[in-house]
Amino acid sequence: MTHETFREMLPLYVVGALDGDELHNFERYIAENRERCLSELAEYQAVADQIALAAPSAKPSPNVFDRIAAVVDEGKRPQTATAAAPAPRAKQPGFHLGALIVRLVPWAAAAALALVLMNLNNQLQIVTHQLQATTDSYNNLLARNKEQQGGLADLNSRLKAQTKDFNELEAQSKEFGGKMDQLRAKNLEQQHDLEALLAANKQLSDEKDGLLRAADRMREQLEQQNLQTTALQKKMDEQTSSLDLFMDPSTRVTPLVDPKGGSKAVAKVYWNRGRKTGCMVISNFSPVQQSQGKCLELWAICGSELPVAAGIGWTDDSGHGVFQVKLAKDMACIDKFTVTVERAGGVPAPEGSIVLVGQ
Repeated sequence: MTHETFREMLPLYVVGALDGDELHNFERYIAENRERCLSELAEYQAVADQIALAAPSAKPSPNVFDRIAAVVDEGKRPQTATAAAPAPRAKQPGFHLGALIVRLVPWAAAAALALVLMNLNNQLQIVTHQLQATTDSYNNLLARNKEQQGGLADLNSRLKAQTKDFNELEAQSKEFGGKMDQLRAKNLEQQHDLEALLAANKQLSDEKDGLLRAADRMREQLEQQNLQTTALQKKMDEQTSSLDLFMDPSTRVTPLVDPKGGSKAVAKVYWNRGRKTGCMVISNFSPVQQSQGKCLELWAICGSELPVAAGIGWTDDSGHGVFQVKLAKDMACIDKFTVTVERAGGVPAPEGSIVLVGQ
């Protein structure tokens, strides 16, 4: 059983209209939920007691019962062809509608009483809630009225104090008026001075920007000069090394020409076996520049062995170039040198055709 079912059956219980399993289940639910059910049961029982005492009990007279029974029996009697005077008859045992109505009256009255009880209880609760709400509102209004009265008195006191302060402030304001005029004049003078300082500061800022730009240009020029100096120093070192290489009696010179004789390109390879270094100077060659994605690669050959990479380089716009000779690995001998045009960066084995060769 749920508590909702309990509330629906509660009016019937207080008027004694429950029996059998319903009464047993209802009382067992009350026993299991006493704290929750007893207060509601007491409310309904009190209202039922008041209703029972409000009206006097009435019992139908025997004449009313006999009249109802006679009407019921008259309806069941067979009719004859000729009307005859009704003869007195004895009460027959068996089913009587009047007795059934009498037995059903207490149940109907109990149901009606339960409905009345439920409505009265609901109305009582509504009136109780409205009364409580009205009482709370009245108490709140009293409290707010008392609070507002206290606030009004406090506000009146504060207003008097503020009026006094306002009068004092008004007097001080008149006194400060003259000082404010003096401060305003001084502020205007300082404003003019500030504008002059801002103009001077802008001029100094412009001069500073000009000096910074000049310093940046000088720094760039100095960096370019340093790069040029480094390049010149490197070139000088290379030339000094090449000069030493050229002046060394053990340096071997190998001239290279076009094997097909179709161009005037020539080159010389200066190789010092003891130092394991050298250089190649090339002239009148069709320009091969690094930006073209190609390079000139020198190869050293010993007998029938595979060529060994000996360095890469490029020419300038006039077809002249100088680059270092450096073997990729040691060789037992060098019988000849060849030059091919390869991809930028060089290749481990010749891919292009031979453009220069020398014994």
